[in-house]
Amino acid sequence: MDKNGTGENLARPFQSIDGNEDYFRMIIDSSPDGIMVVDEQGRFEFVNDSFCRITGWPEDEIIGHHIKKMIPEDERNFVIRQWDDVREGIPGDFETKIMTKSDEIKYVKVTHTLNTIDGKKKIVSITRDITDFKKYESGLKESEAKYRELFENADDPMYTHDLEGRFLSVNKMGLKILGGSEEEIIGSNVSQWLAPDSYNVFRERVKKILAGQPVEEPVVIEVICKNGEHKWGEVRTRLFRNGDKIIVHGIARDITENMTLKQELNKSNKQRKLLCYLIGGTRGGKNRALILKHLVDRSYNAHQLAKLLGMDYKTIRHHLKVLIKNGIITKGNDGYTDLYFLSKNVAESLYSFSDNKEKIH
Repeated sequence: MDKNGTGENLARPFQSIDGNEDYFRMIIDSSPDGIMVVDEQGRFEFVNDSFCRITGWPEDEIIGHHIKKMIPEDERNFVIRQWDDVREGIPGDFETKIMTKSDEIKYVKVTHTLNTIDGKKKIVSITRDITDFKKYESGLKESEAKYRELFENADDPMYTHDLEGRFLSVNKMGLKILGGSEEEIIGSNVSQWLAPDSYNVFRERVKKILAGQPVEEPVVIEVICKNGEHKWGEVRTRLFRNGDKIIVHGIARDITENMTLKQELNKSNKQRKLLCYLIGGTRGGKNRALILKHLVDRSYNAHQLAKLLGMDYKTIRHHLKVLIKNGIITKGNDGYTDLYFLSKNVAESLYSFSDNKEKIH
């Protein structure tokens, strides 16, 4: 089989099976993995067809040569350390690089054992080509790195949590919105950061997920930041599996400004309706309109208003109490007497009603 007669020695254990070397060679060459035998000095004594296919080297250019023939320069120290273990009879496997005849770099996984044949130590190794796996692994790591970069540097808050609500990851914008550090947020429960109503929404969504029911997307949640500030987010989520665990990945858009504006608008609309009622729908509306007319420009105390409007002091006090009770005006003090001011946005509300505007002016 080869000039050193190694094939004959290796075939001896199999002779009882078939009685000839061809049968042994057929078994060896049918293996998709490369099989090689080297002596104690590291010279090749035997290789099968798969080893030649993996390395690109024909058998007659391998046998009798040292294994370093195929080891890239930057990998040789590592392989030498592994070789020392092999010669000490320490079984095991390792991954390394080899250089093919065409100078292509391939990745292989090598499993080896130390054997004694005719009183001489031989190392039998099985070599598996894992180049495609390594390329896939490298591509996966690159993809994960790109995703991590996108995740961390996204303009919107992004996060993951388990079905119990424990945060597994939060990006930089998420940390900024909540006002906490990574150590404070990762591992904490969403219940620590959600307003009660929003936490109830979260629990209902988890119940639906576990029941296999669809959940509404997006959903608006109210969060409570570390400093106590309340903010709102429009959240979209998707599920993915990590082993046997279901993970929730969320992307939130900060809509705090919009929600604040909406609340102010609702408040303003209610205030306008109330103002219409207090001025045009109740007794004393005309007098209250005259009071508001003077408070548009500056603050007054009750005595000053009574004198300006030629009204009884008690009547003025009554109208002022009604306006304060309904949030139309506020009361302050200059250190000597109570002063009355228009509430925020009331002046704008006053001029949005043409009918009331005519009454005031």
